[in-house]
Amino acid sequence: MPRPKVRGVTIDFHCHLFAARHAPDWFAAADHYGLDCFVTMTPLEEATVLQREHGDRVQFIAVPKWQEFNVDDWLRRIEAFYNMGSRIIKIHAAPQTMAARGYTLESPEIQRVLKEAVDRKMVIMTHLGDPDTWYESKYTDHAKFGTRDEHYRMWERVLEQFRGHPWVGAHLGGNPENLTRLQHLLDTYPDLMLDISATRWMVREVSLRRDAAREFVIRNQSRLIFGSDQVSGDDRGFDFLASRFWAHRKLWETAYIGPTPIYDPDVPADKQPILRGLALPDQTIQRLYHDNAIELLAKANMSFPGWG
Repeated sequence: MPRPKVRGVTIDFHCHLFAARHAPDWFAAADHYGLDCFVTMTPLEEATVLQREHGDRVQFIAVPKWQEFNVDDWLRRIEAFYNMGSRIIKIHAAPQTMAARGYTLESPEIQRVLKEAVDRKMVIMTHLGDPDTWYESKYTDHAKFGTRDEHYRMWERVLEQFRGHPWVGAHLGGNPENLTRLQHLLDTYPDLMLDISATRWMVREVSLRRDAAREFVIRNQSRLIFGSDQVSGDDRGFDFLASRFWAHRKLWETAYIGPTPIYDPDVPADKQPILRGLALPDQTIQRLYHDNAIELLAKANMSFPGWG
């Protein structure tokens, strides 16, 4: 595909390049689809190698070691990421994560992490919510998982607690099914940005409400940031990675209507989603792929050396 119609570097603000050994296929697919730089959630042990080998194309979001999760170790890792130049942290507060880890955004240990981020002037990214299809299937035990409304009331209390601090809500704030809720969040919290990452989820839900979603994105184009939520893996070569970049570019940039090469396990095989592209205006694409990310990174004293 031709490069996106963007002046300057194109930035994927939300992705998971997990290991340096995945980089060759990752960057080959990215180059094919005109994506230059990445803000990635990479384990600390791999981030040091990626920074050495691809430091002009990657910046890092501080994440914990999920396999052996504890807050003291996370705080040490935040310091290490900070010393590598990271000024963003990610807190995963999806329903299944909160249930499994026994915390919420208001738990004392997570409050320690949030306050550490604020003290260091690091941007906070959170994953709140999950697809409606999951609330209707995986999360029906409300005593264990809570409800979506409860999750978003919690998030708003914490956003209010840290009002004035830059915040990013991953995956269209975790609720692309409810644009009214998202508009309320953006109108109420002026320092909140939303990224538009997650391929199957965005393809399915944005396409289902194509016209309303297009209007929402254009209206809020200064508050949204492109991200793919691309996830690398030993079994995820060029074709897998390319399929995700292809789907995103078709969804946001074109008027394409048709199938995608990605199977969606959240819906029956005979009812697979049809991608309905938003054909966003050039000035909106400019903001999503470049301007908004550059401006937010600059606030956090981050940039991509050598790319301008």
